[in-house]
Amino acid sequence: MKLKQLISEFFLFIVSILIFAGSFTFFSACPVHDDTIMACHWAQNAVTALGVLLLAISLAAIVIPDRRIKAGLELSAALAAVLTAVVPGIVINICAMSSMRCASTFRPFTILFASLAAVIALLSAVRNLRAASDNSKKRKEK
Repeated sequence: MKLKQLISEFFLFIVSILIFAGSFTFFSACPVHDDTIMACHWAQNAVTALGVLLLAISLAAIVIPDRRIKAGLELSAALAAVLTAVVPGIVINICAMSSMRCASTFRPFTILFASLAAVIALLSAVRNLRAASDNSKKRKEK
């Protein structure tokens, strides 16, 4: 396996960790006040769950050696990352007040990291598909 491919898979894994861990630490949504649970709390839970999914997919892409399977996993990671990016504000409404943590921190960071994960996953999938295609051409020539 080429080093570039391993690096992109590793970056996808790191960004997935940041989405998962960041969603309840450094870019978490608004905290629960007086036993009042706001919608941003549910958006945070959804992003955390999708972060776990991205972690599992990216780890599988690192471990599995077949490039065609890796490409499929990375395409599914790209789709999960896009879904993660649209959770706060589109799938689950968050408050519109720009001073609230959910609108000022949680949503922008979720969109940023999820978009980064989607781009990395797509580039890695394209690289794997090209390599798998090249390998199959070489086998046919022999």
